[in-house]
Amino acid sequence: EDRREEERRLMERAKAGDGPAFDEMTKRYSEKAYSVAYQMLASHDDARDLVQDAFLEVFRTRERFNTQYRFSTWLYRILINKCINFRKREARRRMFSFTDYGSRNGGAGQQFLVSNLASSEKNPHEVLESDELKRSIMAALDTLSERHRTVVVLFDLEGLSHRQIAEILQCPEGTVMSRLHHGRLKLKRVLSKRLAGYLDL
Repeated sequence: EDRREEERRLMERAKAGDGPAFDEMTKRYSEKAYSVAYQMLASHDDARDLVQDAFLEVFRTRERFNTQYRFSTWLYRILINKCINFRKREARRRMFSFTDYGSRNGGAGQQFLVSNLASSEKNPHEVLESDELKRSIMAALDTLSERHRTVVVLFDLEGLSHRQIAEILQCPEGTVMSRLHHGRLKLKRVLSKRLAGYLDL
């Protein structure tokens, strides 16, 4: 509670135009915000860019911030919305780029992809020694819907409570728990297939 009260006072000062107060809040949450963005995007560069954008938006709209709520709730809400919108734009861009590449190369792009996947088998030691496990988890997260991925990232990877996530997403705690349950089930199914023979899930 003492920390929350301290942050409330800092944001009151920031709302009044105190730059150093806002800088202090940025320092406190930049690493956590980056972690959330990276888990959502799986790209270091994109995560850094969107975290910067999120803090800029927080600063521009600081006068609207209700100091009765946590600063992290406001920041994560803005950041997650930016991540979701970015992923949607990237999905459309990749779809158009891949379709265009395939049509210009007579399907060579698809054949190259399939042949590489077919020849990428490794033994368990090679999988664990490489980044295969990490890539598999990120790829599995990518199969989730945005609502399920967001909750899994915030709860299982970032350690936020059901209540905090509900505040960020502006939904009931029961909805958070339901999304978490279904997201975990799908993750387990996907990872069981991707890592069959390597991990006992």
